[in-house]
Amino acid sequence: MEIDIPSRDDQFAMPENYLHIWPRHKFVIIASPNQDKSFNATLILPMSIFNSLSKSEEILQFFQQYFPDVLSFVGSDNIIKTLLSSKPRSLITIKCSTYVSSTGDMLLMGDAAHSIAPFYAQGMNAAFEDCLVLFETLKQTNFDIQKAFIAYK
Repeated sequence: MEIDIPSRDDQFAMPENYLHIWPRHKFVIIASPNQDKSFNATLILPMSIFNSLSKSEEILQFFQQYFPDVLSFVGSDNIIKTLLSSKPRSLITIKCSTYVSSTGDMLLMGDAAHSIAPFYAQGMNAAFEDCLVLFETLKQTNFDIQKAFIAYK
């Protein structure tokens, strides 16, 4: 679920050159800066916890207990409004059974082939690793694209 951390007096509410992470045992908030000096924060919780936060008092108590500093940046009314007006979405992982077309002339890489939850740029890192593996495969096949694509899968 996305939470907006607004700017304060046209300044960043927190240091802007960092990815801010509030890890807890089973959940986390991750916030990254925007050009308008706000932060885009993502609240990641098990669905059972999201479902238990259906009333203003429950939401406020949860943030007071686990994320009091985030609450101070966003404000009680905004946290409550955001959680009551937004529907949480599930994080999923998608894997293809094959990354190469049947004719061997098209290849899926990165998130197109195996999307993963957006934690700490894992999708980007997986895509870079795909590039390295494909490059090694291309070298092994003397840069024959069809052979490399078939070997890659």
